[in-house]
Amino acid sequence: MVALAAVLLCGGKGSRMLAGGVTTHKPLLEVGGMPATRFVVEGLLGGTVQFSQFIIVVPPGRESEYEEALDGLGCRIITQEHALGTGNAVYDSLEHLLSPVEHVYVSFGTQPLVRTETIEGSLEKHMQHNLGFTLATVIMDHPYAPLLRDSDGRVCGSVETHLEGAEMPTHGETNIGAYWASRAALDGVLTGLHDSLFIEKENRYDTNSGELGFPNEMVRGCLAAGLGVDGVPIATEIEMMGIKTPETLSAIREIVGS
Repeated sequence: MVALAAVLLCGGKGSRMLAGGVTTHKPLLEVGGMPATRFVVEGLLGGTVQFSQFIIVVPPGRESEYEEALDGLGCRIITQEHALGTGNAVYDSLEHLLSPVEHVYVSFGTQPLVRTETIEGSLEKHMQHNLGFTLATVIMDHPYAPLLRDSDGRVCGSVETHLEGAEMPTHGETNIGAYWASRAALDGVLTGLHDSLFIEKENRYDTNSGELGFPNEMVRGCLAAGLGVDGVPIATEIEMMGIKTPETLSAIREIVGS
């Protein structure tokens, strides 16, 4: 059996929630009668995909809160020492992966609506085609981060329209924040990106934002390295909904019935 791990990212400062008077860290807000991240982990444990390891990446000073929230689930809590982007958070998790792990599911503790069917379906495509990086996607109007395909339908790129100054298409395919990556792609592509872009003396990456992103960078890096990349458009728009504002939190709670 192939060893799989799940890495859940629980960073963020929660500025919009704080502005709304909410002081609890977003991934720890209650959803379905429990902290949102616990809701996500229990959902993964209840599916048919068998994970051998769960890694939760949290900001400094939050470790004890997550240990309490996830008590009894066997999660490993690690710290992202500096808020340098989602790619940096995933990179920080790599040294903690168990040696047998061959593929990693990456998502967020603030996204409790990702369906089991989406996780399983994207993994099936990932494994069947021996891909380096696979994105669960949805077809929608005005996608913020469209996945680009060539005339033969093969993924040829990905763009974050706002950060890169690109025009947002009226209709297209975009990732929902749920990914599968091979260990080889993470160790090779993501580590290579970190090593080539990180400016240690300035504690930043040589990017416009100073941070290291994840999905777009992995798409481009894997394509350049000759590793397979594909999107699996089986998700629904509702799965993209994350805990960002008091309004989205209320909507998510209503959907899950808490």
